This record gives sequence, C-alpha cells and structure tokens, in this order.
Amino acid sequence: MRNTMLVLLLLTVATLVAQPVIQFDKTEHNFGEIKEVDGKVHHDFIFSNKGDKPLKILDVKAGCG
Repeated sequence: MRNTMLVLLLLTVATLVAQPVIQFDKTEHNFGEIKEVDGKVHHDFIFSNKGDKPLKILDVKAGCG
C-alpha cells in the first residue's frame, strides 16, 4: 500500500513538472511605414517547443500598436 502511494505521488509530480515550453526567436516585429503600392507584407515568427510535452496552439490573436 505504501509503495503504491509513493508511485502515485511520483507520477503526479512528474506530470506537473512535464510541460510544453514555447520559445520564440523574437516576440515583436515592426513593419515601419507600409505603402499600399508596395503590396502585401508578412513576417514569420519562428518558435520551438523546449518542453517535454507536446505544444498545442489553440488560438492566435494579432495586435497592432
């Protein structure tokens, strides 16, 4: 019984410690002045998962200013 409790405790702690960790190369980008005649512009944000659990991105919101 005592060994079972210890195993359950260790599994619980391991689950809490194991998390996805997102790391971006940079978190902002300033396009500067954009002229309509120059056409569309874009920027790619590079990121990676530095954690030991899968990273799920469920929602993305763009902001301005």
